[in-house]
Amino acid sequence: MFRKIFAILLMLMALTFFPSPFPVMGGLATVSIEPRITKVWGVEETFNINISVVDVENLYGWETKLYFYSSILEALNVSEGSFLNRFGGTFFNFTVRNNYNATHGCIEAFNTLLGEIPGVNGTGVLLAVTFKTKELGISPLYLKDVILSDINGNSIPYTTVDGGVEVVSVVHDVAVKSISVSSDVVVEGRLVEIQVTTENLGNKTESFNVTVYYNETLIAEQEVNMLSPQTAVDLVFLWNTTSITPNATCIIKAEASQVQGETRLENNVLIYGTVEVVQGVHDVAVVTVRPASQAVYEGETLNIYVTVANKGNYTETFNVTLYIDDAIIDVQTVEKLLYDSTLELTFLWDTGGVPSGTYTLRASADPVEEETRLEDNTLTDGNVTVHPYTALSIRIIEVVPCDQLGRPVSGFTVGTVANFKVTLNCTLVGAKEILLTINVYDAGVTTIGVVSFQGPVASGITTFILGLPIPTTASVGNARVYASALSDWPHLGGTPYCPEASSTFEIRR
Repeated sequence: MFRKIFAILLMLMALTFFPSPFPVMGGLATVSIEPRITKVWGVEETFNINISVVDVENLYGWETKLYFYSSILEALNVSEGSFLNRFGGTFFNFTVRNNYNATHGCIEAFNTLLGEIPGVNGTGVLLAVTFKTKELGISPLYLKDVILSDINGNSIPYTTVDGGVEVVSVVHDVAVKSISVSSDVVVEGRLVEIQVTTENLGNKTESFNVTVYYNETLIAEQEVNMLSPQTAVDLVFLWNTTSITPNATCIIKAEASQVQGETRLENNVLIYGTVEVVQGVHDVAVVTVRPASQAVYEGETLNIYVTVANKGNYTETFNVTLYIDDAIIDVQTVEKLLYDSTLELTFLWDTGGVPSGTYTLRASADPVEEETRLEDNTLTDGNVTVHPYTALSIRIIEVVPCDQLGRPVSGFTVGTVANFKVTLNCTLVGAKEILLTINVYDAGVTTIGVVSFQGPVASGITTFILGLPIPTTASVGNARVYASALSDWPHLGGTPYCPEASSTFEIRR
């Protein structure tokens, strides 16, 4: 019947538009079941297949029959594919006979374009079918009486590729695959990270709970949602051991809850082994004492750095005292120092009024509660020598206008850079931090600018060349430069080491 209707429709189309203005070419197309093999888990499950065409030329209409085992499958829905109707209007019809005969079901369908439309080339879906599984087993899906035709009713050559469906038993099986812990020995009160890998060994998507225990006591529970078949997921549990009595041996176990229909339960539970929870210790220490300099001049302030450590297993708060010989310089409080961590403290020693001499540095951390190991609480490390202030001498010998190489010049032209050579004579022990500045005024006694150097200066003669631009607005004539050596900027408490030095030069246009 379908074949007669299809032939009549094609004849009418051909007569209506005869002679056809469209060229007709033939090639070998493929009509196939996609996917070729479908596996379905369990009965009363639905799935979809397509009948597709590949590499067809000038397809105007088609017809096919699809056979299947009626004891295994039931056809629920049939719909037109998009291969033809995306190019124009179509006529589509089908019939489903789930009990075509004693063993088979059959779907008959045909589809044709309407109107003066050239045939369609390429690859696409002709028909979509939804099936429901009825019993376990294997059903072939095979194509019979296939017709492909162009607009003139000519057959288009083709090959067919059949398919099949395998309906297998449902397997529900979830399991705990592995357990790992961050440490097998832990101090009571610490957190232990427990990683559990759980997997779905069945063929249905599953949701279930995973619970972790120590000695049959609940640690935590997590939910696993919609885990696909044959996949695994990692879960992380945090175990707070605060409530565990020290020197306890804890057996760690993970359990996946039974899912509906699951019968294999021996892999739902996995025991990792034991974690030892031990008593912690309290232990703080002084690990370094370091002065910023081993030599200072009386009246200067020296930074002394003390590093303390928490070598125990608990967060600690304690006091640290710095001594110079037996004199207490300062006491600082260390707040909540975490275990296995260190902290550097900065102490300031004002040497004003301190007699010259060499002094020994010592730092001490007060014992914390329950601390028994005290030999590392105190550290004597290093000496500092205090020199008399009269031994410190920094003097500016001269400041001279010069070129970039330090050769003397008499003046500078506006719009250029003026350079000045400053010579210092330092009588001191080791290097000394100084602030060297030059202030330049033009002939109108207007400030042109200030340039500076701040850093260490060694004992002996030192020469600096400092430069700054002479603006085009500067007054021409005799100008003056002043050089000063200070301990720091005045607003920061700096004082001059010596009287300033000056010289004159000419500003020209």
